[in-house]
Order: sequence, then C-alpha cells, then structure tokens
Amino acid sequence: MNKLLSALAAATLLAAPSALRAQSAPVLAVISHPVQDYARWRAVYDDFADEQKAGGVIMEQVYRDPADPDQVLVLHGFETMEAAESFLSSDELRSAMEGAGVAGPPDIRVMTSAD
Repeated sequence: MNKLLSALAAATLLAAPSALRAQSAPVLAVISHPVQDYARWRAVYDDFADEQKAGGVIMEQVYRDPADPDQVLVLHGFETMEAAESFLSSDELRSAMEGAGVAGPPDIRVMTSAD
C-alpha cells in the first residue's frame, strides 16, 4: 500500500498545475504511516507548522488513502539533504508524531530532484 500511495502522490504532483509544481524542492521526503485518528493527527500536524519551517521544510502536502483514511502520506520539501536528515531525525518531530497518535513506524524515503 505504501508504494501505491507514493506512486499516487508522485502522479498527482506531475499532473498538478504549474503553480503547484513551482512549490517543488530539490529534496523531497515522502513519509507514509498509519494514524489512530486522522482529526487528532491533523491538529497536531498543523500545530507543528512553525517547527517544520524552522526545521527547513519549504513545501508540505498531506494525502490520505481513500480506502483507509487513517493512512496518511506526507510530502515535505527541503533545500538540502542535510536539512531533510536533520529534521526527520529530530527529537521534536519524534515527540510530535507520538503525541499525534502515529500508529506504526513510518516509511520514509528521501529523494533528490532529477533535474
């Protein structure tokens, strides 16, 4: 299912209007994980926006699996691989994910732009 979600997110970005593609970043983190309760998770995610920005996130999008609405896919864009690695390994992010009710280990892939 995670590969399907990743493929759907990538296809969505490719088919998106140019204004959305303009938000692309040199480094993209693709994160998929289940949550206990989407509404609770989303509230914590939205409240974490300042920390995201401080951690180098320059673009973010959230997707849900229509067949399983408590399965989310998050895209975070970064300027550098170092910024992505630092943010994704931070204790603040780990704590926020635990508090948000992430129900299983995330599948995280960090990709660099092919252009």
